[in-house]
Amino acid sequence: MKQKRNLVRAKRCPLCLAHTVIDYKDTVLLRKYISERGKILGRARTGICAKHQRIITKSIKRARIVALLPFVQG
Repeated sequence: MKQKRNLVRAKRCPLCLAHTVIDYKDTVLLRKYISERGKILGRARTGICAKHQRIITKSIKRARIVALLPFVQG
């Protein structure tokens, strides 16, 4: 029988609280939202709001296209 994983989300979005501007060139920030295998982490894992999740996803994809981030890490 599989056990459920309880993912604890932050009560507030850390990007909203810090008024962070998300840019595709900021690879340090974007790497926080990518797994060690190169996948984009979901909202349940990161605790960010839906608005910022969409912006992070687009920025990661854009950074991958211009070769600032790898598509896969393995």
